[in-house]
Amino acid sequence: MKKNNFVLKRFSLTNRLLITATLALVIALSLIGFVMDQAFKEKTMHLVKERLEDYVYALISVIEATEDHSITVPDNDHLPILKLTQPASGIYAQIISEKYDWQSISMIGADLPTPNILSTNNTTFDTPLHFRGKDFFRMTKGLIYQPQDDVEIPFTISVTEDAKNYFRELGEFKEKLWMWIFFTSIILLGIQGLIMNWSLRPLKRLTENLAELEKGKIDRVSDDYPSELAGLTNNLNKLIENERGNLNRQRKTLGDLAHSLKTPLAIIHSELENTGATNKLLISEQVASMNDIVEYQLKRAAVAGHRTFTVGMPVIDKLEQIIRTLDKVYRNKKVKTHLQIAPGAEFFGEHGDLMELLGNLIENAYKWCDQNISVTIKTLTLLNRRRTGLIVEIADDGPGVNKAKRSELLKRGVRGDEQVKGHGIGLSIVNDIVESYQGKIEIKYHELLKGAHFIITLPP
Repeated sequence: MKKNNFVLKRFSLTNRLLITATLALVIALSLIGFVMDQAFKEKTMHLVKERLEDYVYALISVIEATEDHSITVPDNDHLPILKLTQPASGIYAQIISEKYDWQSISMIGADLPTPNILSTNNTTFDTPLHFRGKDFFRMTKGLIYQPQDDVEIPFTISVTEDAKNYFRELGEFKEKLWMWIFFTSIILLGIQGLIMNWSLRPLKRLTENLAELEKGKIDRVSDDYPSELAGLTNNLNKLIENERGNLNRQRKTLGDLAHSLKTPLAIIHSELENTGATNKLLISEQVASMNDIVEYQLKRAAVAGHRTFTVGMPVIDKLEQIIRTLDKVYRNKKVKTHLQIAPGAEFFGEHGDLMELLGNLIENAYKWCDQNISVTIKTLTLLNRRRTGLIVEIADDGPGVNKAKRSELLKRGVRGDEQVKGHGIGLSIVNDIVESYQGKIEIKYHELLKGAHFIITLPP
């Protein structure tokens, strides 16, 4: 089995298509040739039968009765069929009755078997009749000649044709037929090769694009491809963008981590160099701050981000899990949660990202609300996208977020030690997740609940 798979891998897509198309063409042309050959045989045989039958009826027209109640062919030299008057012409006729046995002049020198005597209205057609190494076609009819009402003369009439002309014509037809089929197949194979080369050119160009991408000559695959490959190239470009986004996010996280640790490390270093008594409380505070910073940056680094190839997960299951947990934590507030979730809403990403996104936003709502929270989740559909995105709206009846601080909360690059008090590192993590999924987050005022209104849009 492995050997067969190895052999198949060695065949390029072009070779596979060329071999299968060639085999299909050869089989199709062979079938066409066979059918045409059979059709020609049947048609020619039908013409032979009709011709011999016409000869039989032509001979019947010259038969006459005699006085002794027999039959005769009175004029052998003026028969309606000229070849019957020419010796060895290839057309032979015989008439046999009880008192009469007639042969055409063409029978002179011919060696033919005697026809069978047939009863009235019986007909035989021998195709072919083999006799002493030769082939013939013969039609024999049993008839009655009735010169008077009370007189019936039964007789048998037989017309024989040499089959050599038939087989010669058949051979010539076969030779020409297969010659033309051969030349036609050569032409069609050439056209097929050109069509295949033209059809597979986008695949070859895609291979060249990928090679240039690997060498760093280009940063994305070209979009100029047929519709059959457009889905593949679009997904490849998205995959490349996702991976670059993840790499940039990790680099940014490391840079932010290093930058964030500078201040507490400098304070600790300065305190340790102090010749006086060491302020352990100050050092403990800075160590705790460093732990918070590391925890925050680790969470940022763990964000998976948008994935081109992933399976959707139902949002309602995760949402209910988060609300059950927060209801226990904030059971003394007796929070009323109002849910509106679109049927079939799914999140196409990592489980941890969804839990972090919804968990932080809803926990903030629980923390700052007076008693009511609204969670609305809608599906977002875009043209030519098979999967759906999400619009998440979370609002509470708390004090809301000051307009002046909204932009600061969503400002890119704000680190954990610089967050607005009350929202902590949670909202920054939410912002990073939304950005990693190429989405956006807005903070508004909720007209009904009179509190903060967070709107997150995650495209498909």
